[in-house]
This record gives sequence, C-alpha cells and structure tokens, in this order.
Amino acid sequence: MYKKIFAALKNYFGIIIIGTAFAVSALAVFLNSRIDEDVFYIVKTGDTLKSIADEYSITIDQICNENYPDVSEKFPPAAGSRIKIPKNARAQVITVRLAHWQLEPGVRDGIDYMAKEYQKLHPNARIVQNPVPEATYGQWFITQMLGGTAPDLIQVGFVPYNLLIGYYFRYFTPLTPYVTSPNPYNKHNEFKDIALRDTVKDGYKNLYNADVQEYMTIGLSQHLVRFYYNRSLLEKLTGRTNAPRNLSEFMKVCSEIKQHKYVTKAQKQEIDMLDARVKALEQRISRGEARASEDLAAVQAKREKIRSEMTSYIPIASSRYHIGSVEGNMFNVVTTSARDLIDFNHDCTVSAVEQFVGFKTKTIDLNYPAYRAKFEIVARYCSNSMPGFTGLQRDDGVLMFVQQRAVFMNTGTWDANMVSLQAKDNGFEVGIMDFPYPDPSEPELYKQFYGPAFEDPQTVFQFGTPTPESAGERKRIAIDFLLFMASKENNIRLNEIIGWIPAVKNAEGTGILKYFKPHADGVTPGLNFGIGGESIIKWQQVYAMYQVGQMSFEEMRDEFTPYYIARGYKDYMQVNKNWRRSIMQDEKISSVFKVKAMLATDEKKREEHWEKYRYVKLRPMNSVINTSYDRALLKGAEDGTLKMKAAYEYSPEALARIKHRR
Repeated sequence: MYKKIFAALKNYFGIIIIGTAFAVSALAVFLNSRIDEDVFYIVKTGDTLKSIADEYSITIDQICNENYPDVSEKFPPAAGSRIKIPKNARAQVITVRLAHWQLEPGVRDGIDYMAKEYQKLHPNARIVQNPVPEATYGQWFITQMLGGTAPDLIQVGFVPYNLLIGYYFRYFTPLTPYVTSPNPYNKHNEFKDIALRDTVKDGYKNLYNADVQEYMTIGLSQHLVRFYYNRSLLEKLTGRTNAPRNLSEFMKVCSEIKQHKYVTKAQKQEIDMLDARVKALEQRISRGEARASEDLAAVQAKREKIRSEMTSYIPIASSRYHIGSVEGNMFNVVTTSARDLIDFNHDCTVSAVEQFVGFKTKTIDLNYPAYRAKFEIVARYCSNSMPGFTGLQRDDGVLMFVQQRAVFMNTGTWDANMVSLQAKDNGFEVGIMDFPYPDPSEPELYKQFYGPAFEDPQTVFQFGTPTPESAGERKRIAIDFLLFMASKENNIRLNEIIGWIPAVKNAEGTGILKYFKPHADGVTPGLNFGIGGESIIKWQQVYAMYQVGQMSFEEMRDEFTPYYIARGYKDYMQVNKNWRRSIMQDEKISSVFKVKAMLATDEKKREEHWEKYRYVKLRPMNSVINTSYDRALLKGAEDGTLKMKAAYEYSPEALARIKHRR
C-alpha cells in the first residue's frame, strides 16, 4: 500500500507542488485583502453618498445602515466628517505612483508610512513610490513627460525652466484651488478653517509660478545649512566641549586639530606590536646582550617611519559640493558693503552688470576692503579643508566626516538623518553650530561684518500632479494623498521619520534639527562675477587655484581683473543676444489665458483669466525696460562716457543709528 502511495506521489509530484503553491498564494491574497479593522472615509467637499457608495461598490442603504442614525440619505454628508464603511465592502483598488530623487535614509520609509496610513482611510488607494537617482532625474523626468508615462505625483526639479513651464501648461493640474482652501485633513486641529498656504511657515510663496500664474506644486519640508561637528573628536583633540563661537576661535581650533595624527587601525596594531618589541629588546639590553642594541635601533627606525607616514586630522571635510553653501553663508557676508557703491538700481543686490560697470568705471576693484576681507577668510578656511577638495564629490566629504578623520562639515538638513545614523554606528556624537563669523578680536575683518547671511527658508520636497484628465479618479486620489501629507499631524510625522524640518507652522525639527534656526535678519552679498561667457570661466579657474593655495591673492587679482574688464561687455552681449526669444514664450502663455477668459462661463473665473492675461502681456515691457537699462549701463561703461556716483549715500545720523544697532 505504501509503495502505491509513494509511486502516486512520484508520478504526480509536479502537479501536487503546483497545486499547493496555488492554494498558498490564494490563501495569502485572501488574508491580505481582508478588512478586519473598521474603515472610515473622510468626506471631502463635493462628495455625495452616491459617489462614496460607487467608490466602494456598495449601496447608499448599506452606508446608512452602518452609520445609523448619524448618516441619512436625506442630508448630504458634511466635508471633513467620517463615514464608516461596511466590513464586507471591497473598493476598486486604484494605484497612484509617486516619484522623487531623494535617496537619503528615511525618505522612502516616511512615504511608505504615509501610504499605509492613507490606505487605512482609503482602502481602495494604493500608493507606490519610485525613487530615481539624482544624477539621472532630469533626463528621466523629461522622458516620462514626453512618453506619456509620468507618475501621478512627481517631485519637480532638475529640468530647464523653459521646458518646465511648457510641461506645466501641457501636463500638470493647477493646485491653486487646493492651496487657497482649507485642507480637509486639518479638520480636527487649529487650521481647520485656514487656507493651506497659511498653515505653512513661508506661505508657499516660492511655489507660486509667476509664468503660469498658478500654484503648480505643494511642498512638504524645509531645509537650512549649518556646520555639523564631531563632539567626541573635538573634545579628544582640543579639550573643548563647546563649538567655536566665531571665526577667530574656529581658526584656532582648526590649528589645534592639525597638530594631531590620524592613526588607522592597521597602523595602530603595528605600532602596538613594535612597542612591545621595543620593550622586550630594552630588557635584553639591560641583561647585557650586545646584539639587542642593533635590533632595537632597527625596530625604532621602523616605528618612526610608520609615524612619519601618518596624516594629520583634517579640520574641515569639504568638496566642491560643500564649498558652495559656505560661499554664500560665510564668505560673501563681508562683501555686503560693496552694495553701497554699485547697487545702482537700489534692489539690495549686486547684479552681474552692476559688478562689471563698477570695475569698468573704476568705482570698485578687488582691492576694495570688503573684498579683501572675503578672500582673507577664504584662504584661511580652505587651508584647513581636505587637500584637493575642489575636485572631490559630495560623498568624499561625507565619508571623511563619518570615518572620524575630520571634525567639521557644512551641509544641509537633508543630510541630518544620515549623519546621525552614521554617528551612532561609528560611536560618536554630532553637534550643530552656526557659521563662524568675524568678531571684534579681528578688527579689520569685523569692520566689514554687518550681520549673518539673510536666510528665507522655502518649502521644498514639492510635488506636482501630471495625471491626465482621462484618469480623473487617479488624479483625485493623488491630490488627496498630497493634501494628506501636507496636513499638520501627518506633515510632522512624515518629517520625523525622514529626519527633516516640517513645513507646517508651530512645528520644529526634532533631535539635532532643533538647532537649525534661520537668520531672519541678515545681509545680502555684494560680489557677483556671473556675467557669463569666458569671463565666468576665467573666474572659476583662478578662484579654484586660489582656494587650493596655488595662486596668491595678488596673482589672482592681476590675472583676472584685466581679462574681466576686456571681455565682460562682449560676453554679456554674446550670452544675451537672444533675450527677445522669451517674448515668444510670453505670447504663448498670454494666448492660453486669453482663450480661457473667452471660454469661461463663470464671471469670477473670466475676470481672473483676463487679469492673468494682462499681467503676462505687460511682462515683455518690463523685460525691455530692464534689458535696455543694463545695456545702457554697459555701453556707457565700455565707451567711457558713463559717470556714476556711489549707489547710496548715508547721512551722519543714519550712520550713527547703524553703528548703535551693531
């Protein structure tokens, strides 16, 4: 009998395996599809009992029976209220795809968590995220748009602006109605009757697109840049328990750090072995063994050779990626007084044209005290950075920091979670410090310091919705999920998981993020060589050589200044020769608004479209005025006919008030 059973099993083994696998899979699908917990639907503006019933493939009577006596067919459901869905309801599953380039630890976990929480409220919604590497994101974005395969929620960025405007008009859904209305997911907090844009710290001011005249994206986080430092290593090398408070202290600490040698694990093991060998040989010499003296000398020489090959600790982990934020937040703050001379249009910034005109008319040059102060700080800072940092990538600087070979590193809040995790794994504590600025102990530098760099942190991690009109339900869920993540409680939770600063008001970062506070009162830079063409390339070359110590300030000044003065006007005219082409884009945009205004049936909407139409039609006039002004300045400077006074003149009383406030 057993033989017959084994024979049958042998003959039908394959069929049995396939049948078993099918049964297990079917059971798994059944268990995963069960809805054991109570499911509630959050009513949104415009929802009806019929639309809710259709979404879950049930009847209105079933909804009313499940929620009796709170829900009745006689009364429409109130926006923000919760309706319990019968447990036997099975909604049609709609998959919404979300794409972004954030590969930092925590981002995918945060979105996955939000997706699961959202699915508890909306079992018919399935959120799938697709992280794309930053290096290829721009090409991927364009390909998805042109191929008609764009995700339903896409992080906007890494695309030329002129292309992005076209994509906004062609593919994206304007989010203005949602941004200017209360978020239904804020129904149970202090923001229940407040427009979404008024619930975030910056009012979404950077998300309004002036070209499209609409809010096209909704952001979820904020970022700032500061110095991270290794608390444990700082105390070990310098004895300090607190971060340096100003530039002079910072440079003193850097000097102390460089006095210490970094010992690798292999070097330490070899040194320990040689130390033990030296001790043993010294004991042999004390016993009178003559040959031991020769051996001791050889061992000591080998030990000294290893010590001579040790590199010093590096004060600042840096790269060409990291140096950019230091440029604006630390180096350029001392150049702000140059605006008094060359901010000719009084807009509180120095444009590339104003900079060139200032040099061409000899109103200013690189010997200006504020510029000399900047390059003094640059030289001192870069001399304490990693050798050859201008040719290194972002990961090189981060690796140097997490390996505890460097004490300081400047980067943004987007790296906070990663740095914290690496610090925990490598056994050290991370601290946060502000940028070190000049203080009265260095009067020549402090004389040029009027305050920290002005910071106006904007909402980032922003998503748009390019879902086509033909997929209306998918688009509705995509926008609804975006509003879900933008609500107060969910936005705080999302950023806690990611390790970023929430965008909503009354919410601060946790952990080391609580030390990131923006400089609401600060200064703007007074140096701008970005006139384009060969001039900017020349500047980048000599400035990079100066940063790595291959060129002195005098050599950099003498090589760049005559080249810049001779080439600047030609470079500007070459780069901006096709400036009128932007008018073509404005004509297209104005035509869109004109058609919308003519077809609108609602009086309010019609007037809104006409207002946008007038704005876009006037924009080319502003462009002509600004370009004509710039060209008049440049031509006058080039011909030698331009006579310009200092941009600002201050009365003694105003100077006294400024001095008192400092």
